[in-house]
Amino acid sequence: MSSTPPSSPSEPKSKKRRKAARGINWSTAKTGRFLLKFAYIGTRYAGVAWQNQEEFGVNTVENELFKALVKTCLIESRTSCDFSRCGRTDKGVHARGNYATLRLRVKPDGTEFPYVQMINRVLPEDIRILRISSVPNDDFDARFSCKSRTYKYFFPSEGLNLAVMSRAAQRLVGQHDYRNLCRMDVEQTVNFERTIHSFDFRDGGDISHAVITGSAFLWHQVRCMMEVLMLVGRGLEQPEVVDALLDIEKTPGKPSYDLADGAGLVLFDCEYDVDWLDQNAEEDQEAVAMFSRAAVAAQRDLAVLQCLAGSSGGTGEVKARKYVPIMQRAKGPTLDERVAVAELKSARKGKSSTATDSAPSSVTE
Repeated sequence: MSSTPPSSPSEPKSKKRRKAARGINWSTAKTGRFLLKFAYIGTRYAGVAWQNQEEFGVNTVENELFKALVKTCLIESRTSCDFSRCGRTDKGVHARGNYATLRLRVKPDGTEFPYVQMINRVLPEDIRILRISSVPNDDFDARFSCKSRTYKYFFPSEGLNLAVMSRAAQRLVGQHDYRNLCRMDVEQTVNFERTIHSFDFRDGGDISHAVITGSAFLWHQVRCMMEVLMLVGRGLEQPEVVDALLDIEKTPGKPSYDLADGAGLVLFDCEYDVDWLDQNAEEDQEAVAMFSRAAVAAQRDLAVLQCLAGSSGGTGEVKARKYVPIMQRAKGPTLDERVAVAELKSARKGKSSTATDSAPSSVTE
């Protein structure tokens, strides 16, 4: 008979789990490098990147992800797992194919745990791990090894000329300086050149979408481009406005215009060119099924809203004010002016200089 006393039936399960977690000697625990593919509905989150929840009072996708990884004892902490994420998405933006590299605990014999099932079991339902692949070397990084990113942007088609929008979008393809088609943050980068490989539109009837593939993207770049293209699609701007915004000599300061709604934006996929990774490998079916169930629920909610809207046939749009063309609007500070302000702030803080890129940063939509 075992001499180990039985655990008290009144002992809470959470206490048992905490005791098990403390039993892991992280100084000797074996770990391996992995590439994690994950998806999320961004509606409830203040972006993907981790933030101090106690200090800022907001929750993010990575906040939940790190909680799940610690809870399952796959990492010791957020700062100890060598985490690197490919795409940074903003508040309310979604992802079907974001990626991260990190170190996860493996079994004593070096074999893997059933990571996808373990992590998804404790994540919120609107965040899912789709696939985890072993990384065979230390050279690969989810952010810096990425060759291209693809976004999809969904929008109501009514009142828009998709053919004209598509022709205007082709002016954005290629390598350009997109400083007038993004939100400039000169403390992070002063290099606003990026390369867009393709920019296509798909007519979906009531809801259409754009598919944009590029090497990397600037902060709010996709949403800025889509706002301008939808103005072109409504006939409020001519396609030539794209050329004017790309001409930084003619337009050194960004004109004032709105930002397209982030609710329609999806980071669809990130592409890697390594022989050990099959990006078409099967994804966890239960994880994919969760999004299918969410889609059915959204269709129900749409039917309810259509019922509430009644049969008046109205579009719900508010009568617009007199339109002022983009190039006639007030211009923001030039890049040099922004850098000068940033350097002044930095000097006041006792710093030497602002950050200056020599290479494109990762996607930051």
